[in-house]
Amino acid sequence: MSILPGTTTQPWTSFDVAANCSLTGNYFAWVVTQDSEPPFPEVAKFWRMTVGLDGAQNLSDAEVIEWHEWARSNRSDLVYQVNILDACRSELCRSIGSEIDGSIAGFGVLASYGLGAVLLTLYGDFALRGLLKRRKPPTALSEKPHTAPSDGTPGFLRRIDEALRCTTYDLFTAAAFLSLGVQATVIYSQIAPAVHRYNSSLQLIVSALAFYPLAAMLPLVLASGRRSLLKDTILVALFVVHTAAWVLCANSAQDDYYHNEMPMHLCPQNHPPQAVVSAAMFTMAAMVWMPPLFGICLSVVLCLYRCNSRVMWQAKWLDKVAQGAVILYAAANFICMWGAWTALVVFIKGAPRRAEDVWNLGQALALTPWIPVLVEVVSILCGKSYIPGTEASVAGRLPLGFDVVRQEKVLHQQEDTAFLDDSPVH
Repeated sequence: MSILPGTTTQPWTSFDVAANCSLTGNYFAWVVTQDSEPPFPEVAKFWRMTVGLDGAQNLSDAEVIEWHEWARSNRSDLVYQVNILDACRSELCRSIGSEIDGSIAGFGVLASYGLGAVLLTLYGDFALRGLLKRRKPPTALSEKPHTAPSDGTPGFLRRIDEALRCTTYDLFTAAAFLSLGVQATVIYSQIAPAVHRYNSSLQLIVSALAFYPLAAMLPLVLASGRRSLLKDTILVALFVVHTAAWVLCANSAQDDYYHNEMPMHLCPQNHPPQAVVSAAMFTMAAMVWMPPLFGICLSVVLCLYRCNSRVMWQAKWLDKVAQGAVILYAAANFICMWGAWTALVVFIKGAPRRAEDVWNLGQALALTPWIPVLVEVVSILCGKSYIPGTEASVAGRLPLGFDVVRQEKVLHQQEDTAFLDDSPVH
């Protein structure tokens, strides 16, 4: 061939690449990434459309192959020219593809963790309201005897509060097993053999998002002693799994960044912002390791000191400090949870995506862990009896320490009080 692109006065950037942006985007994506080489018919159409020389439409297959091999040999120069070429940039980014591959991040995962965040916000809000109520100074006592309400229906907020308190363990179980499923998928994706990975940054953010809700609900979970052995086992398993997922994703994300530096520069909307990835990486590491390190340091250091002939960990002020630390830890994870979820929503909304990548069977299944929680809450709210404990099914859901008062016992107490009030005073 006497004339090759880039060797004459006609540079690559002066070719008529915008005549068919679909062909151009697919071919440029192969030039930039060296992945998904287009089939020969598309290669022939691209060069016959692009060259713009006399008789270009009649180029033989041998000449097309020669041009294509020239592009393969001069990839580094062509990538630089593609970088300064603005034509068909959206089609190029679509052909390269974003990190949304349908395996983890999608509308189902977003909806699932959005619903989980809303539920956790409700649980935390009502728990905080109950804490503030209990800390209110007692008012002046009335001389009238206290009589419990008979058949009256509690208020709407009180019924919601009771339903949430009765399903705290259900919320924890749903979040824990959803997190285990997400982390198992992330770990499998990271250890599966692959030449190059392209979505480790997004997997790191999703992995962090799976951890934040569990850490944010620690005060709700630790406040109850029910099934403590099972909860401890689940928490230890989550710690191990999240640590493994973080290590794998952090290493792969750095490799992905160096290998895909040019695609990230050409199409920044295809990848999560580097600031978000770094924030997820460091905050997840800190939040995962902070509780065990704090516990180890506390158990080792404080046992060596004594205060007023007692070991220091028995002091009441230390218990208050520990409770305050747990609340601050949960609040930090609560903020991180909403921040990571918002960042994912913004990224998925702006990134080019295919319909099957954002909604499929796996994305739909991500919503299922919350269904038992919602069903249990609705069954308590809409049950025939609003007095907790009047039904065995409801009583089984009550947290430890919740007084189950049956209607017959309330009536009996009212009769005793009335009898004592009517008795003569000697």
